[in-house]
Amino acid sequence: MRSLTLLIVLFLSLTITAQEAGFEKGIVAFEAGNKAYLEEDYDVAIKAYQEVLAEGLHSKEVYLNLGNAYYKNGQTASSILYYEKGLLHFKKDVDLLTNLQFAENQRIDRIEPLPDSIIKRVYKFLLNLMNSESWAVTSLIFALLFAVAKTIKPRLRKIATPSLIVALIAFLTLLFIRKIERSENYAIVFEPAVTVLSDPKIDAPVAFELHEGTKVKPVESFEEFQKIEIANGQSGWIITSSIRFIKE
Repeated sequence: MRSLTLLIVLFLSLTITAQEAGFEKGIVAFEAGNKAYLEEDYDVAIKAYQEVLAEGLHSKEVYLNLGNAYYKNGQTASSILYYEKGLLHFKKDVDLLTNLQFAENQRIDRIEPLPDSIIKRVYKFLLNLMNSESWAVTSLIFALLFAVAKTIKPRLRKIATPSLIVALIAFLTLLFIRKIERSENYAIVFEPAVTVLSDPKIDAPVAFELHEGTKVKPVESFEEFQKIEIANGQSGWIITSSIRFIKE
C-alpha cells in the first residue's frame, strides 16, 4: 500500500511539474511573439503564438495577436479563423469581434444572411441573460439551497420547492445552450476561389462560387467532399481540403 501511495504522489508531482513547464514555455513563446510582432516580423510572431496554443494555453490576447499577425501578413482567411477560434473561448469579446468584422470586410463574398430561426433567437436571448457558465453556477447554487432547506435547515423548507424549480430551469437552459453550441460548427474557406458543386463529384454542375475568408457551415461529408451551407441558405459540395474548421 505504501509503494502504491508513493507511485500516486510521484505521478501527481510529475503531472504538476509538466503543467508548470508547459505554462512557462507558453509564457516565453508569448513574449517572443509579442517582440516579433512589434518588430513586424509576423512569420516569427505567428510561429510563437502557435506554440502557446500548442501548450494548451488559451487567452484572448493570444488569439487576438495571432489573428492580427496573420492579417498583417496578408493571410486574411487565417486571421478570420483565429478570431473565430478566440470567440469560442471568449464570447462577446469586443476586441475580437471588432477585428473579426474588420477582417471580414476584406472578403470578396457579400452574403445576406437569413433571419434567425425561433430556436436561434431563444438561444441568443438566454445567452444575453447569462453565459453558459453562469447558468451552470445558478443551477448548482439553487440545487444546494434545495438540499440545505430539505435536510439541514427544516425552517427553510418553504423555499425548497422554489429552489428546486429554479435549479431545474437553469439546468435545462444550460443543456439547451450546450446542445445549440455543439451543433454550431463552422469553417472558413481557405482557397482564393472554390467552386461549390451540386453533387459530391468532380464533374457535377457548379452551384455557385465562394472565395477566401467566407464562413460556411459543414453539414455532412462524403469521401473527399464536404456539403456546406452558407448564411443565405444556399448549399452545395466542396473539396474538404479547401476549408478549415473553427472547432478542432
